[in-house]
Amino acid sequence: MSSAGISTQHLGNFALDSGAERASDTTLTTVKVYTRHNRNCPKRDRSDWARCNCMKWLYIYRDGKYKLVSAKTRSWEKAGQKASELRDSFDPVKQLQRQLEAKAQKRQVELAAAVENFLQETARLNRAEATRAKYTLTLNRLSEWCAAQHEPITFLSQLDVATLRRWIQTWEGAPTTRHNQHQRVITFFFFCIEQGWVTENPAKKIKKVTAEQDETLPFTREQFDALIEATHFYDSRDPKKASDTVNSRRARACLKLLRWSGLRAGDAACLSKDKLRDDGSIFLYQRKVKGKTSAPVYGLLPHDMAEELRTVPASSHTHPNYFFWSGRSKRKSEVSNWIKIFGKVLLTATERHPKLFKESDGKPKPAHLHMLRDTFAVEYLLAGMPLDEVSRLLGHSSVLITQKHYAPWVLERQQKLATSVRNAWSAMGINARSTADEGSHAPSARLARHAAGR
Repeated sequence: MSSAGISTQHLGNFALDSGAERASDTTLTTVKVYTRHNRNCPKRDRSDWARCNCMKWLYIYRDGKYKLVSAKTRSWEKAGQKASELRDSFDPVKQLQRQLEAKAQKRQVELAAAVENFLQETARLNRAEATRAKYTLTLNRLSEWCAAQHEPITFLSQLDVATLRRWIQTWEGAPTTRHNQHQRVITFFFFCIEQGWVTENPAKKIKKVTAEQDETLPFTREQFDALIEATHFYDSRDPKKASDTVNSRRARACLKLLRWSGLRAGDAACLSKDKLRDDGSIFLYQRKVKGKTSAPVYGLLPHDMAEELRTVPASSHTHPNYFFWSGRSKRKSEVSNWIKIFGKVLLTATERHPKLFKESDGKPKPAHLHMLRDTFAVEYLLAGMPLDEVSRLLGHSSVLITQKHYAPWVLERQQKLATSVRNAWSAMGINARSTADEGSHAPSARLARHAAGR
């Protein structure tokens, strides 16, 4: 009698076949469907008959033992599905596969959660406010695009190379903008890899758009002098009369600080008074040094500039501990405010000295606040200061960054280029001193200066 109370005789040929299997191989695992007929069923002698309405059972043989269990259905198809599931559960290979799938399912991380964790990490690492805002903007765009798909993308693992490429192809804007946004996406996925949420970086496998390299154009000394002069007039009700208002003195001090310190606009706008020392040096940043935690880097301001900065008048909103900042507004807002002030000063300077700030066709020449930092770097390079020292003053993490933007202005580079040009002239039989008198075959003085990198 079986565990289900069914005799071997009742099972008929099915039971005899099963017994043959057990006798031949005790390691065999078998799950089969059979029908337990009612007494009045005309097919009572056929346990393998599937088309009657009698209850279906499962015959299970495993580890040399067998048992009979009800499939709890009258349908042979449904009983077959249960038999298949039970058979798979006994298969060690499929068991391992299910375990791996279960682990993978546990690792499924929602995109929204990954973005939130990444932004929290950037805040914990004290990334600049502007940097955090850019990451937030980029990842919000990604989340919105994923949510707007026909089948919304909710899990991080769904963002494979093909899917991410479809989003990247929708980007608009200048090449540099798209290049930088792509780099932020790569950084986000590297963070996800470090957390064990994904195993590869799909953004890294998509080639970035080549960024356009903006030409470094510092202000000439004449342009800078014109801007300083314009600070005496931009805040006056009568544009022809100079005024010494609080706003004009603050604008003048700020522009000079940017020119002579090389600080970024945000650092200068939010500069605290305790960073200016008695000897006229100004604290720039903490630089990491091998074997030490960090070492301070100071820049030296001209004496007159340092004194003007110490005596700069405060506005009605200026905090006592800062030269220009209220201490309450965000750094980005403070920079925006100084960009507006610079725009007014530039407009005044252009009206007073149009030839300095306009091209021959009347179009305005490039002029923006960051060019004062470029002016600081270029003037020192033209004076012969080594590139690595200028890089240290600018606070670049690598001298390669400085070289990328300012290499054409390195004095040593220009001198070597000029020497090469003179050697070439000598090989051509050209006398450099008499080139101006040799007609069209000799390069002009202007062309010679251009060839020398000036």
